[in-house]
Amino acid sequence: MKPIVDPRYSEASAPPQISRFLLQYAISRGHDPALLCRGLGFAPDDLKRPDYRLSFRQSYQLLRRARQVLGDSGLGLAVGSRQTPVSWGLVGLAMLASPDLGAALQLALRYQWHIGSLLDYRMEIVGDQVQVHATPRFFDPDVVVFYLEEAFASSLAIVRGLTGLDLVASRIEVQHPSPPHAQRYAELFRCPLRFAGEHNLVQFPLSWLELPLPTRDDYVAAETCLLLDDTQRQEQGLSDLIETIEREVRKNLGDPPTLSQLAGQLNLSERTLRRRIGEAGLSYHGILDQQRRAHALQLLGQRDNRLIDVACATGFSDVRNFRRAFKRWTGVTPRTAKRSIAEDV
Repeated sequence: MKPIVDPRYSEASAPPQISRFLLQYAISRGHDPALLCRGLGFAPDDLKRPDYRLSFRQSYQLLRRARQVLGDSGLGLAVGSRQTPVSWGLVGLAMLASPDLGAALQLALRYQWHIGSLLDYRMEIVGDQVQVHATPRFFDPDVVVFYLEEAFASSLAIVRGLTGLDLVASRIEVQHPSPPHAQRYAELFRCPLRFAGEHNLVQFPLSWLELPLPTRDDYVAAETCLLLDDTQRQEQGLSDLIETIEREVRKNLGDPPTLSQLAGQLNLSERTLRRRIGEAGLSYHGILDQQRRAHALQLLGQRDNRLIDVACATGFSDVRNFRRAFKRWTGVTPRTAKRSIAEDV
């Protein structure tokens, strides 16, 4: 059965760093980046803007096209291994200025969203070893291998760049099966590898965390972290605003406030509110759709609800319009979703 689509997949919320690195690699191979981006809703120059955001869908579409054009199954290893600490922007600068590798890695975890990661990371200490786990935000088997390979290859390249040492991890484990280019793993990582494992992780000795960095500068580290924290506070402010809007919308999904009415409630002009929603990579219409989708799925999970009742509760007076909107939101019809939810209960 076709899966129900998560609306976050299409939100323009992801920093475009990895897509930018991908285009840089394509250029080095003699390909026109404008052709790779054509029809995807952005141009190569857009990715050079620090405030520009892509949706996961756009990032994945670019990757699929690049992989087809370049014909390289190990594209993630190639893109990741070319990176340096500077590739991670302000976060990379803060890492370079850190006193030791442990402090640098903690910064990378703290500010991982600024790096443009499309995975979620966590680090844990197990005995005399450190494990860094990576988890895809959306499971898409067509592209997840690329992002894991890019993540592990770039992390290794950057750790080596920070320390100036040719470090070799204790082991690497990935959940996907051994790929056609498995030999490139052995050449790049030079450590024990496990494919089709239980986790996606890279493991290294605990002693690495104490390695001093030759580029340490406490002033630069503090200054850069202040800039990153300020950006994070601004993003948190946007997040709080979006949560407030969602809460107001949920109060009456059958007849939600207009953007003008909502702006008045928040003591903002309509233009300012629209701009701030746009800064979060969203639109008011998209917020309405997401809340309607979530409420519709909740109501469809209740057996006694008729389709017309669900439609009215989510702001539709016509079942046909609701059915079309639901198919656009989720990729399946309301009846199919209701049946799927019932089977999972």
